[in-house]
Amino acid sequence: MALTAPTFPSGTVATDLLFSALVDTMIADNVYFGLGEYTAAEVGTKYATKTAMATEISTFLKPLGELAEKPGKADSKISKLKTRNYQIPGKRTSTVELTLNGLSMKQKDYLESSAFSGVVTTILLTNREQDRYTIFNGMRWTVDWSAEADGLYTVVISSEYSGNTANKLFVGKGLA
Repeated sequence: MALTAPTFPSGTVATDLLFSALVDTMIADNVYFGLGEYTAAEVGTKYATKTAMATEISTFLKPLGELAEKPGKADSKISKLKTRNYQIPGKRTSTVELTLNGLSMKQKDYLESSAFSGVVTTILLTNREQDRYTIFNGMRWTVDWSAEADGLYTVVISSEYSGNTANKLFVGKGLA
């Protein structure tokens, strides 16, 4: 079999795989949430500039809480299936965990309720300047919590889903 150049999914070009394009990190200063989910086109429009991002946040999103020192993690793993001669990809499972500190009892109660845990929710993480973002799009979240004697709660919200991550995770920069 002769070697051929790879083809990329729609919207991806070879320069997207350069190292300089891969070093973006998960932004985690401010946390907002909204009910429902975005399409990829909506993310491209609503987060294209700092002004558009600020409008989207002030119109449709609510603050969720303060992130902990180790704010969270996301991973995506695929089960590996073996044939007689090769290893092939099986089911992809992705998990997301975000840790919020200093929540009050009312905030904790809301996050535990079916108004939050029972609906499709999108979570937005931004830096303080609100010019970079990470979006966890259209997921159902579960909540675990712990408390100290000071009455403030540490809450871990998490989600797990199967399949492609293409419309579930967006990382980007809003231009000036």
